[in-house]
Amino acid sequence: MANKKKIYGYAAIIVAVLLWGASFVWTKELLVKEFPVFTIVLCRMIIASCVLLLLFKTTGQIEKVSRKDFPLFFMLSLFEPFLYFIGENFGLLFVSPSIAAAIIALVPIVTAVSLSTLNKEKLRAELFIGAAISVIGIMLMSFTSSSNEISIKGLLLMLLAVVSAALYGTTLQQILKRGYGAVTITTWQNIIAVFLYLPCFLIFDVRQVTSLDWNVSTIGSLLTLGVLCSAAAFALYSAAAKIVTVAKASVFSNAIPVVTLCLSVLMGTELITVQKIIGILVVVGGVIISQRTETKSKQKKIKKKN
Repeated sequence: MANKKKIYGYAAIIVAVLLWGASFVWTKELLVKEFPVFTIVLCRMIIASCVLLLLFKTTGQIEKVSRKDFPLFFMLSLFEPFLYFIGENFGLLFVSPSIAAAIIALVPIVTAVSLSTLNKEKLRAELFIGAAISVIGIMLMSFTSSSNEISIKGLLLMLLAVVSAALYGTTLQQILKRGYGAVTITTWQNIIAVFLYLPCFLIFDVRQVTSLDWNVSTIGSLLTLGVLCSAAAFALYSAAAKIVTVAKASVFSNAIPVVTLCLSVLMGTELITVQKIIGILVVVGGVIISQRTETKSKQKKIKKKN
């Protein structure tokens, strides 16, 4: 039964990664059509909140949140999506995508340290080794001779994204320990995010709304991002984290660039090279190593005790 549950957990995280990897395609389409960042993200959060409330409020799957737990839910949404998306999206204005991918790949390592420091979770060598290997794989996939665009401002913004993602994982673990389900967590996460992004939208983007290219394609991209990437993917991630642990689930985030690259190749917008193939294999190998539960030496000790 436990093995079957783990299979469901890994299936959920894989689907979430596939959706997040594909999200860059739809987001890029909107950015090319000059949709502002805060407009895109706010629409995603509103759509996700409406879908989750409509689907699950009537079925009673959204649990009542205790008043004392609201600060945790607020921090969860503050760290991700709010601060994470600000750091990542605006950081990309100042650093190349390859450098950004390499910095974001540090998320699993920083998450593990954060879980150990704040939640007193034991650090595992396999997780660190696997995460480090996957960082090397992303660097192989991303870096070229022209990958040298960097600035202090861009670096700080990308580090904001990394720290926010790590603190998101730490906060998520605390909420999961209090017994809340993935649907409840994701619904409140999106609702709170709407109110966090709304002032940014009103200050920076509201004047441009009427001049944007609203058509079937752009509305379809926003709906897809909201329903699949903000509602479904975050719910699947929360459910998977409860089964396989937050630390293990976070390493799968390093597979997101692999999904994006594969989709870009299929769409003909990027060429595949031997270096990128090696990078993909290294990332996958790193993720697999990070999921090992025990080293051989530990297993031998357990056998001796028995």
